[in-house]
Amino acid sequence: MPIPDIVDGNPQIDTQWWMKAAQASIRRYCGWHVTPDIDETLKVDAYGGSILTLPSKHVNSITSILVDGRELVDRIDWSVAGTIQLRTGCWPDRPGSVTVTLNHGYPRDEVPEIAELLRTLAKRARTQPGVASQSVNGASVSYLTYGGTTLGVQLLQVEQSMLDPYRLNWGPR
Repeated sequence: MPIPDIVDGNPQIDTQWWMKAAQASIRRYCGWHVTPDIDETLKVDAYGGSILTLPSKHVNSITSILVDGRELVDRIDWSVAGTIQLRTGCWPDRPGSVTVTLNHGYPRDEVPEIAELLRTLAKRARTQPGVASQSVNGASVSYLTYGGTTLGVQLLQVEQSMLDPYRLNWGPR
């Protein structure tokens, strides 16, 4: 049986399409959703010790932490930056052994620069697909290509630098 296409049918490539593509590029680069603030339940890998690192750089609240069916939320301290510390004992040393229910992500009004970058990326991808670099006075533009075809929504170096404060610097990306 053949593997199904990523997109069903014949999608309309419109502004909304490019906005979603730009959003995916931002989230892929950052390694997490960044904004808005959402309620989510995550299954997290633990590696022993008393510190657990979450795939988030902005935790607003933690309502539950389950390990082997036991609730530990009353036995932890946590930071907005995404770490949880057990007051006593150690986390298990097993992948997916901790289930955390939390609210995380920045409220939209706290990160207007992310929304503006999203609009900029979508507009550029729609009107100038595959731009890798630009120069103003020298009027030079280079495009990202593979086999002669331009690539999708790319982040310029300056845009990556803007996103670096929101980018996870731990765990898989």
